[in-house]
Amino acid sequence: MPDRDAGDTRQRFLAVAQELFASQGYAGTSIADIANRLGMSKASLYYHFRSKEDMIDALLAVPLAAYAELAETASAGRHTAEELLAAVIDTTVAARGLSDTIGNDPSVQAVLGRRAEQHQIQQINDALVAGLAGPRPGATAKIRAHAAFVVAKQGTLAVMAAGGGRLSRGQRAELVAAALRALSGPDR
Repeated sequence: MPDRDAGDTRQRFLAVAQELFASQGYAGTSIADIANRLGMSKASLYYHFRSKEDMIDALLAVPLAAYAELAETASAGRHTAEELLAAVIDTTVAARGLSDTIGNDPSVQAVLGRRAEQHQIQQINDALVAGLAGPRPGATAKIRAHAAFVVAKQGTLAVMAAGGGRLSRGQRAELVAAALRALSGPDR
């Protein structure tokens, strides 16, 4: 039971941290703000996290694991381009709340820049693009794969931002189709 309580407390700290990072910004949120919101001491928070940077790491863990798993399947060639693009869209939808918190905050971007190797974000993105480009791709295939990945990931975020955080089945289908058009080029 104590382990579950510790896990619950940790999750409550993360939920409050994400909420405060979104409303006040990462730099504008202190450890005391997070602890006070839950009526706990800073020492209690420090028991679970050494720093705010560790909280960012914990918030990123689930979506990064999902993207890393996708990258692994892309590298192994276990998905068609359409399936991979659809999975990128679905994973992006699942991580949207965190993307809003992290993606628009320069202070979070600075943290991620310092910890980029630890998170392997670039390696994950590169593996996804390589999976879309196919075996032994030329320059054109690489460009198209990058474009398709951007359409899938950034397009999803843009459509959701414009649509109040939602993505309809029709919008998802159009994003997949647009990403496939980017991948196959103008002659499709």
